[in-house]
Amino acid sequence: MASIELCPPTAALHNSWLASWDEWGTTDQDGASVFFAQKFGWDLRTPQGFAQWVQLLNEMGEPGAVPPVGFAAQSTLWLERGGEYLGAVSLRHALVNDFLQRIGGHIGYGIRPSARGQGLAKLALAEALEQARALGLRRVLATCNGSNIASAKTIEACGGDMERIVPREEIAEPFGAVEDLRRYWISL
Repeated sequence: MASIELCPPTAALHNSWLASWDEWGTTDQDGASVFFAQKFGWDLRTPQGFAQWVQLLNEMGEPGAVPPVGFAAQSTLWLERGGEYLGAVSLRHALVNDFLQRIGGHIGYGIRPSARGQGLAKLALAEALEQARALGLRRVLATCNGSNIASAKTIEACGGDMERIVPREEIAEPFGAVEDLRRYWISL
């Protein structure tokens, strides 16, 4: 069996990424930063739209990157095994807006449904923490939905110290939260 690799986003994984997207059943894949494509109106089902999105994801992690207005510079890695896209992890370099400070945190990750239960989320989060250390961050905020026990265990296994569970009523406006949110800080 091929080994798992964490690699920069690549247009070469387009078909596999689309299969993952279909598994999610939504355009909101955790950690994948699909919202950038939505902001620019890129159709990720087309090779051209996908390539534009991949290019932006890679540029956002470069030193001195200037992200689109309202977004943070971020480093994104994809988990891949033998040419199959398995998931993504994104490290926001700073909490530049209210959404990131309250809900999104520094790190977002998501594993495609058919690849869960293999320790990939822990691998992705651990690599994001190494990137955060390299950037000089002293601690990072990681969050997950209150009902996502697997993600909570992943964050805790990587050193997450739960600050608190935020009731959805506190975050529903203006973010439209539908459930409670667990907030963890990880010291680096």
